Amino acid sequence: MIAVEQLLTQAAATLVDPSFVRWTKNELIDYLNDALCAVITRKPNAVIVRERIEANTNPIQLPDDAYSLLSVERIGGICGQFTPIESLDRFFPDWRTKQGLPKCWTKSADELTQFWLYPAPQQLTHVDVQYSKVLTAQENGTLAISPIYNGILLDFVLYRAFSKDAENASEAHKAVSHYQAFNAALGDKNVTDSTLQTNFNQSAMV
Repeated sequence: MIAVEQLLTQAAATLVDPSFVRWTKNELIDYLNDALCAVITRKPNAVIVRERIEANTNPIQLPDDAYSLLSVERIGGICGQFTPIESLDRFFPDWRTKQGLPKCWTKSADELTQFWLYPAPQQLTHVDVQYSKVLTAQENGTLAISPIYNGILLDFVLYRAFSKDAENASEAHKAVSHYQAFNAALGDKNVTDSTLQTNFNQSAMV
C-alpha cells in the first residue's frame, strides 16, 4: 500500500513547495493519477484483482475498474483452458452460436476488458478471473499497489510538475531527467520480474 498524502509530501519537498502553493494538492493528484495510468498500461500486472463474475451470455464484460484481462482461472467447477480465437474461427466457424457447458475461454488481441466462453453458457455460470485494475488516487487515501512503485510514481509526478515551467531550460531539464528515471525504473522492474518468472518456471520443471 502507498499513502497518497505521503507521496504528495515527498513531491512537494522536492519541488520546494511544502505549502502546495505553486503546485496544489489537486494538481499533484491529477499527475499521480496520470502516473498510475502510465504504470498500468506498461505493466498490467502491477495491480492484480481476483474476482468472480456471474455470466449467462457472451461476451463477458469485466468490471468498470478493469484495464485488461490477465487470465480466467475457473469456469464453474473446472479450470478453463484458453483457446486462441483464430483456432475456433478456423475449425469451428459457428462457435459463437454453440451453447452448452463452457470448458474454454477466448478473446481477440484487441479485446482488453471482455472475453468469450465456449460453448456459451446455457445457464448462469460463475467465472473466476484475474484482471489488472486501474487505481484512482484521492487525498488522504491509500493505493493498493506495492510500495516498490513509490519512487516510480514520484518520478512521473515530478516530471509532470517540472513540465509546468518547461519554458525555463533548467525546469525542462529536471522534467526530462525524472521522465527518464521513470522509464528506466519501470523497465528494470519488467526485466527483474521476467527473470524471476523464468527462474520459477525452471524450478517447477525440476
